[in-house]
Amino acid sequence: MVIDFSKISKNDVMTAGGKGANLGEMVSAGINVPRGFVVTADEYKEFLRINGLEEIFEKELTEAGKDEVKLLKAAEKFRTLIKKGKLSENLINEVKTAYKNLGENIRVAVRSSATAEDLPDASFAGQQETYLNVRGTDETVNRIIDCYASLWGNRAVSYRANQGYNQLSVAIAVVVQTMVESEKAGVLFTLNPINNNVCEMQINASYGLGESVVSGRVTADSYIADTSGKIKHLTIGSKKTQIIYGEKDTTEVDVSREMREKPSLNEREVKELVNVGKAIEKHYGYPCDIEWAIRGGEVYILQARAITTIKDNYDDELVKSYIKNSKISKMVKKQMAFMLEKMPFAYRALDYDYMTAINNQKANIFDEAGIKINPNPQIDDDGIQTLPKDVKGINRRIFKLFKMIKMLKDYEYCARKCESFMMQYEKEISELRRLDFEKMDTDECREFLVYSLDLLQRISYDRFKYALFPSALNKDLEKVLKNADAEHTVFDLYRNLDNKTAVVSRDVENLAKEVKKSGLLKKAIISGESFETICKVFPDFKKLADEFLNKNGFKSDYNCYCIEGKTFLEDTDRLINIMKPLILQEDNKKEDAGDFSGLLAEIEKVSGRKYVEIKKRIEYFRYFHIVREESQYLWETLFYYVRKCLKRANFLLVGDEDYSVGIANLFHKELTEALKRGYLSESDKEKINRRNQKYPLAVKVWEASKALAFDVSGEVLKGVSGSKGIAIGTARLIKEPKEFYKMNKGDILVCHLTDPEWTPLFGLAGAVVADTGSALSHAAIVAREYGIPAVLGVGFATAKFKDGDRIRVDGDKGEVSKA
Repeated sequence: MVIDFSKISKNDVMTAGGKGANLGEMVSAGINVPRGFVVTADEYKEFLRINGLEEIFEKELTEAGKDEVKLLKAAEKFRTLIKKGKLSENLINEVKTAYKNLGENIRVAVRSSATAEDLPDASFAGQQETYLNVRGTDETVNRIIDCYASLWGNRAVSYRANQGYNQLSVAIAVVVQTMVESEKAGVLFTLNPINNNVCEMQINASYGLGESVVSGRVTADSYIADTSGKIKHLTIGSKKTQIIYGEKDTTEVDVSREMREKPSLNEREVKELVNVGKAIEKHYGYPCDIEWAIRGGEVYILQARAITTIKDNYDDELVKSYIKNSKISKMVKKQMAFMLEKMPFAYRALDYDYMTAINNQKANIFDEAGIKINPNPQIDDDGIQTLPKDVKGINRRIFKLFKMIKMLKDYEYCARKCESFMMQYEKEISELRRLDFEKMDTDECREFLVYSLDLLQRISYDRFKYALFPSALNKDLEKVLKNADAEHTVFDLYRNLDNKTAVVSRDVENLAKEVKKSGLLKKAIISGESFETICKVFPDFKKLADEFLNKNGFKSDYNCYCIEGKTFLEDTDRLINIMKPLILQEDNKKEDAGDFSGLLAEIEKVSGRKYVEIKKRIEYFRYFHIVREESQYLWETLFYYVRKCLKRANFLLVGDEDYSVGIANLFHKELTEALKRGYLSESDKEKINRRNQKYPLAVKVWEASKALAFDVSGEVLKGVSGSKGIAIGTARLIKEPKEFYKMNKGDILVCHLTDPEWTPLFGLAGAVVADTGSALSHAAIVAREYGIPAVLGVGFATAKFKDGDRIRVDGDKGEVSKA
């Protein structure tokens, strides 16, 4: 029933739960762990049996199935029933004996230890409850029952459901562990979690019990140390309070000014923590997240778990060898935050060529005005990308610069050009629907791929030259706005604008409103049914969804990835994922970010007779933004057809349609030559195999390259102000649309980047923080529309913060920190 730590190993997860098994394993490895014991998971099952709960749980869970609403309702019932239950007399006696062996009336922590917890592939951290400063056998017994109930907390149930764990198969053990009245405590990561550098460790430390650091109540000191224990970087946190033992519970008290202003750890303590961290990592064989405490100069380890986000750990020196010569100027650093929104992940070789076909057009336009720039990452023959070369300079065409600027400032001329090319390209794109890709031969595939690259270059060139570049020359409009109100920015001119992003967002919201009218349809979507199944069961929904797809079906998740991107038409379940948060929340109205007609009235007051001319210029400025988005939608549509062509070409050359691991690993010229030849040469096959094998390394190198573009040291992340205002809230890390369900009203959305697919989350978010982006990125535009703060281009917010952290977003200064 009850087992001492010394008799437990890492193989005892099903008996002691993940937490208990880890503690026992560390004791057997000679790590200094506070004494304790585990009430086994079998006793939880016995508790259910003797209290007559087994059949009730099975019946309720079977009826609930995958319906999250029903699951949470059942969980609420389970918690009530568990708390009314009683432990067996035999178990109570064993707990009392084991408790007394730890000491008379000693303080203990009673920790939940689920059988699906602290595992190498999923941490489940924080899903069940921990109770601190528990004293006496009676209180310990009561807290064991509370831990049983916490297995059915809403957060735990939702987490298991979305991780695919069988709710009935999960049991819970309970750890009872002597508490260390620590003078200092915190968390140690055996690698640098910001950049995954395995040659560095990060230590977060503060005074008192570790709960202050783990819960994020204080801004702890942050140390970066190398594996010898030498401190490479130290940021002193505010450490305003500490948690200490009270008479009956823990209590929070102020820290003196003198102690706040000095480091909480000395060099010896840092070195000792690093050495313990190395020993634990060596024993487990993978990087670990470790909770520790120090009392009387002695280091105690309270918990260790795998850092589950680390995968494909190539030798750090190999990764470094690719970026050692990468130099990045201040100017390029500034550009990278925006560029990385368009290229957050490593490209396949063919994708790289389509991306540079877009990017090169900026360089071509600058070159026409005598200015040399290089916006593209470098790529080698293995398909591994590093930062762009910092190329800058002028050529003999520099004398045409002023003529170019004069032309770009002529908004009327540029608008006419936009109208002309948009009409031309819309016609060309519409004609692609006539092509039958499934019947194409190799020559026809080659002809289409050559044409697609040419068309992409033409669309991009005209888009940049006649829509984006003119809209950037807006000093005159900015001056007018500032005259009306010093708080205004040029982005206010986008208010109430029906651009493609706004249209898609509004259409999704309207679709969600219709769904809410049917209780059965709403339940089907929330429960996770596929788009295809829902359309079969609900023909009225299918009609509405078809209308949406006819209008917006070519909108992609990543609009600058030709190969890896997916449209709504290709992945219709994306539409279900987008609607879920809107359907789950009753109130998803966006804040009023201001009325455009009211803004015009303000401008008219300060403009006098010039107002007519200014208004016309503003209308052109707004039109350029519509062209910016509509032209992007054109190339997203083109990419859809390129992918259809690649499926056919891959089938003809390789024998299947999986082009991502096939012909997408050839550069455009290599692929068109193979199609002209009609087969893959041995050289082509070797390149495909080699680049496939190197792709995980390419991902790792690109992540390391990106790290050079951001300042990741210190507690405050600095980025670009995308939308003004200040907000404090709970960080909610969202990596993909499948995680949209996690978002609650008022949460801070923390993500790599956003695109139109993410817009519904802005109606729930209190603020937005993104690793990439700029003042003209999707997140910035939509955040301003919804009237919420946004800080973009901060680099590694998704590594710095965890789900549940309290963070402060300062959209005025472009800064993010723990609150």
